[in-house]
Amino acid sequence: MTHSHLTPPATGVHSFDDFTRLREVVVGRADHYTAHDADSSWRLFYFENVAPHLADGQRQLPIPQQIVDELNEDVAAFADALAGCGVRVLRPSVPGKDIQVSSPWWTSGATPPLNVRDNAIILGETIVETAPHIRGRIFENDHLKPHFNRYFEQGANWLSMPRPALAAGSLDTGYFDQQGIDVTAATAGEDALPIDGLGLEMVFDGAQCIRLGRDVLVNVANHNHQLAYRWLARNFPGLRLHRLPGIADNHIDSIVSVLRPGLMLLRSPHYLQFLPEAMRGWEAIYPPPSTVPEPDYDEFGFVIPTASRYIDINVLSIDENTVVVNSLYPELIEVLEQRNFNVVRVRHRHRRLAGGGHHCFTLDTVRDGGLEDYLSA
Repeated sequence: MTHSHLTPPATGVHSFDDFTRLREVVVGRADHYTAHDADSSWRLFYFENVAPHLADGQRQLPIPQQIVDELNEDVAAFADALAGCGVRVLRPSVPGKDIQVSSPWWTSGATPPLNVRDNAIILGETIVETAPHIRGRIFENDHLKPHFNRYFEQGANWLSMPRPALAAGSLDTGYFDQQGIDVTAATAGEDALPIDGLGLEMVFDGAQCIRLGRDVLVNVANHNHQLAYRWLARNFPGLRLHRLPGIADNHIDSIVSVLRPGLMLLRSPHYLQFLPEAMRGWEAIYPPPSTVPEPDYDEFGFVIPTASRYIDINVLSIDENTVVVNSLYPELIEVLEQRNFNVVRVRHRHRRLAGGGHHCFTLDTVRDGGLEDYLSA
């Protein structure tokens, strides 16, 4: 294993991993996140978590204003905590209210730029805009483009995967089909139009990757993702890509998080088999059960948990010894502190309703690490 930590250039993006010293980061916004537009693309993406709640076919799923206010409060405190650790914090532009987005094939409600990890990834000194799974997120990166433009002016490269049409029939259900999971609750009532001859197209999120210097782990759970994997391989020949065979249906940052080379936070030993052989010998911290109950949403009526019940392992590292953890997960905090980590406690009350945790809410644009080789003996 060879690696060294050099201070990155002062201009442009420079981010090769998720654990060396964080210098600049984009933290998302939840302003006006008052509803989910549960079209078929949304239902299919979140299927494993929302399936029990889809029987009535309701399209607009409201989020009570109290929850939105508390979510915004927690995200603002998160941004302040990062700034307090010496990180330069950037924010997306404030989204408009009740924005509808349309293509010739569909109409959907826009999602605010909260989980900014999804629609972009920084690969070294290149900004990559990815190809969204969810129709309502197709223009979400526009809120980040003032920052992307500045980074480009400072010398960053900037690429975009082909924008998916997300017409009817564009999304592959193969991950679920192979497991005998019936997803008709997601695909029934499709109101988008098809494009003759299109078939399955490139669809992919940045949170399907784990960056390790020269190496990038890429979760490929269906043909949509396989097309994106090929695109990444053709556009980044200098990186060593590792194709993970469907470790999850899409995102993997609530399954595995690299805390530093040789040490990872891993949901359970079951997932070792999906990782590159060099990582199977790493030390793993398995998160303890949480005893803190989730908020009681009965007073609000119909509220759907979109995120995994393991979302609290979606931590953000500030450096190899400092990690941001939900303050409502004291069991994990204790385990990390016993390992001599400095834990920055930040409250995230509605973690299962927001579709993501602290790692999801961020796009780390500048870190100290470079093109190190962490997977060689």
